[in-house]
Amino acid sequence: MKQMMFTVITLLGILATAVVAAQEPKPVKGQGCVAAGVEASCLVVKDVKTGVLYNLIFKGAKPDAGTGIEFTGVPRDMMTTCMQGTPLEVSNWSRVDSLKCPSSQAPKP
Repeated sequence: MKQMMFTVITLLGILATAVVAAQEPKPVKGQGCVAAGVEASCLVVKDVKTGVLYNLIFKGAKPDAGTGIEFTGVPRDMMTTCMQGTPLEVSNWSRVDSLKCPSSQAPKP
């Protein structure tokens, strides 16, 4: 009986892990010009290939508005004070000087 209970609990744990893993959004990569959001301290970027507007969430150093960047991040299903674009938790980014960005680009939804 104890062996059967252990097996059931183990299988439930494996199933729960699989469900959580299946729900984790896949990282996205993109490029675009960073712009100031409509709310203070918010940064957004419109990916040049897909046209998707992202609300950039940085944990460390962040680029200035008007900077061209290449970025990788994970979309998050959450509310933010920025109220623009898909929240994207940026895992890494780098400057792309070949993108010609206006120094004070207005955000475009």
